[in-house]
Amino acid sequence: MLITSCTKEEELGDSLIDTSTPQLNPIDQWIRDNYTTPYNIEVKYRWDDSELDNSRPLTPPEVDRVIPFLESIKELWIEPYIIHGGADFVKTYIPKLIVLVGSHNYNANGSIVLGQAEGGRKITIFDLNYMEEDDDKELLSSLKTIHHEFAHILHQKVVYPVEYQELTPSYTTTWFNFSNKEALSKGFITPYSMKSPDEDFVEMASEFLLRSKADWNALIDGIQVYKLDEYGNPIFDWTTFTYVIDEEKTNKAKSLLREKQDIMINYFLQVWNIDMYNLQEEIANRLP
Repeated sequence: MLITSCTKEEELGDSLIDTSTPQLNPIDQWIRDNYTTPYNIEVKYRWDDSELDNSRPLTPPEVDRVIPFLESIKELWIEPYIIHGGADFVKTYIPKLIVLVGSHNYNANGSIVLGQAEGGRKITIFDLNYMEEDDDKELLSSLKTIHHEFAHILHQKVVYPVEYQELTPSYTTTWFNFSNKEALSKGFITPYSMKSPDEDFVEMASEFLLRSKADWNALIDGIQVYKLDEYGNPIFDWTTFTYVIDEEKTNKAKSLLREKQDIMINYFLQVWNIDMYNLQEEIANRLP
């Protein structure tokens, strides 16, 4: 038997693993200063297929849109919640990862996913490349998505009262076939809120927070449900040149939405110690 052994250790070369601190570009540094350091939030704007559904044709955001968008949601989402919920509330419950996507995210039925919340840890926002600098409508749409998804995170931590979903049990997967007016007439704040109780609840919260008190009241108080003929068409009164209002159904729709509003307000106050009226006013004063 021949036994051999090493009598001299070979010298190893330099490691091929780069352990140096990565160089931050101005966007990365801004994110670190405004999101990561104060709130422990990571923001991903570069392409990372591990964070997205690879079966969908998605694209990253244009880099010059990243900071303006993040400035807006900081001003209109994070800061108001800090003022009225407290810094500890925000640091505890705000998602620790925000993923930004530039393109639309289409469903098979033609509807568009504006945002997603996953397990209270992550929010993904789509459509950044379609937001123009002076387009307040696009900005408000994205902000609504943020408030919508954050409300999902909160009710996933502590569920809202079961009485809420019993008010309007006629939820439907074909919500996209209804107009805004039709949804309101049935006691839903938007067509999408007709999809499920959870979507109903967070749609109420997000719509409430992105309207002033006056605009919110005008929306609900302005609901009109018309009487229909035997063919399902609104009845027109030729003597007054107006459609005939169904007072009973109109009052019912308004009442349902006010009941939902009250449950939502009480939930945020009792569970999270947040006065939604004050939060609404804070955001309204900051809106463009």
